[in-house]
Amino acid sequence: MHRPTALIAFLGILVAAWHAEAAITLAAHKVAKDLTGAESTALAAPGYESKAGNMIAVWVVTYSGAQTVGLVTDSAGDIFKPATARTSTWNGQWFYATNVKGDAFNVVTIRPKTTGRATFTYPGMIVLEYSGVDKTSPPVTDGGGPQGSLSGSWTSSAFNVSAGELVLFGIVTANGGKYTPGAGFQMEESYFTPSSRPDV
Repeated sequence: MHRPTALIAFLGILVAAWHAEAAITLAAHKVAKDLTGAESTALAAPGYESKAGNMIAVWVVTYSGAQTVGLVTDSAGDIFKPATARTSTWNGQWFYATNVKGDAFNVVTIRPKTTGRATFTYPGMIVLEYSGVDKTSPPVTDGGGPQGSLSGSWTSSAFNVSAGELVLFGIVTANGGKYTPGAGFQMEESYFTPSSRPDV
């Protein structure tokens, strides 16, 4: 049973975990963000070589002044499923595709939730592709922690995972809140927007 702790001032956080069918390895790591504040109708990550059978997890963040992300696609035509969304001043959500098709130059793209003139502002995404994740099982857990003004430390609700499983946390802190990953966890990516810090 795990209860990760993060030291922050304000946050929205989501936890997702997947079973392993072999040793899990990070195969690709890409980041895309638009920090201009301009309205966007789509955002694409840099292309990379995706391998058939892997799992792709995409952490998406947008500012609440516009739409949340509603669609994630890639060049290979994989189907991305949404995990729990966390909405507040900043919105965060995991999307994932298991047993992907693979593509020599895979480009992951995010689009706003509503169609038509819908736009989002300050969109960002972190694309993580892993080998060794169970090809058929849904996430073992998919949940969020509390959000709001906090002081000291935040602790998630308890969740069960076995050794070797993949556990991903998506965190959005406002006003550059400071925190540290708990023992046994590492930060894959962190970037600053004008008034928040999306991390994974």
